[in-house]
Amino acid sequence: MCCVECFQHEWVRDYIREASSEKGDCEYCGAEDVAVVGVCSLYRPFENLLHLYTVRDDGPGDFLIDLLQDEHEVFNKELYENGDADQLLDDIMWSGWDHDTGEPPVRARDLYRRLLTELMAEEWQEFCARVKDHPQPEPDLPELLDEELIRIEVVLPKGSPLFRARLGFVERERERRLFEGAAIGAPPADNVTNPGRAHAIGEVVLYVSDQEVTAVAEVRPSRGLLVSVAEVRAARDLRIVDLSRLPPASNPFTDEAPDYEEELCALLVAFGEELGRPLRRADDSNDYLPCQKLVRRIRKSGIYDGIPYPSAMSEGGTNVVLFDPALADIGPSKLVEVKQIAVTYGPPWEHDE
Repeated sequence: MCCVECFQHEWVRDYIREASSEKGDCEYCGAEDVAVVGVCSLYRPFENLLHLYTVRDDGPGDFLIDLLQDEHEVFNKELYENGDADQLLDDIMWSGWDHDTGEPPVRARDLYRRLLTELMAEEWQEFCARVKDHPQPEPDLPELLDEELIRIEVVLPKGSPLFRARLGFVERERERRLFEGAAIGAPPADNVTNPGRAHAIGEVVLYVSDQEVTAVAEVRPSRGLLVSVAEVRAARDLRIVDLSRLPPASNPFTDEAPDYEEELCALLVAFGEELGRPLRRADDSNDYLPCQKLVRRIRKSGIYDGIPYPSAMSEGGTNVVLFDPALADIGPSKLVEVKQIAVTYGPPWEHDE
């Protein structure tokens, strides 16, 4: 019998609490009068976890117990450090071992290695670098991408406030008139002569931000310049693919294919990083191609109304590209002056080196 105190991983602790039907003394950590379960009840979750690992063949490897503890903090720290977690893991895996399979039982001190689980993300990053020189190919994305994106789908309720900015104003008869209404909205297709992060030439989308300061920062103003800012509101409930936040973490004890789940999460993170990567004014327009192709692929499904992504110009801010400008009602505008701009600097981004 083992108990909740043998483990550090919160899911395992919760699982034992729910599965336990009695209290007793733990045979591994020595805790008394605690919720206990037979080790056999943990076999299936641990067998699932081990789908992330494979026995070392010819390459380098680590003890299985060390891999599980380093990557998932499975066991109570003291139990792990004094070696009693080795016996607990052995007993869990022995409880479900079928000697008729011809496979040896799993042991804590067997040498294992981690299966690669970021292949899709690495392929995406390689595509991002390659497509700038060879624009024709499309990204090789999972066939079930539309269905997988549901896990990071959120609904932006009708009336939710967003912000749109445009640098400058119109001067007529020595009077400053800010941009408002259609003048601050998305331009018509024949005026879209420059590509953007989420659109190609001639493609009409509407870029908005979650905060007023983010919208102002996104037009890259200089100190002293005037900026027209309008509040816009969602015209209806909007289904959006939120690439501005980390996707829900996978649970390797319960996910049907934990290796795929981790690989997919890494891919979604890579999507958000690419959309939020800052670009220089002098960059070639081909630098937008990876984002454009990703947005076009998501837009093609017809399921979603837009994509939030991290702002490259305002730390902590979020931008939203709406596929149809009619999805937002443009409210009144105001004119603001840029009073101060903070500058921070450091080494170039890795992709620039």
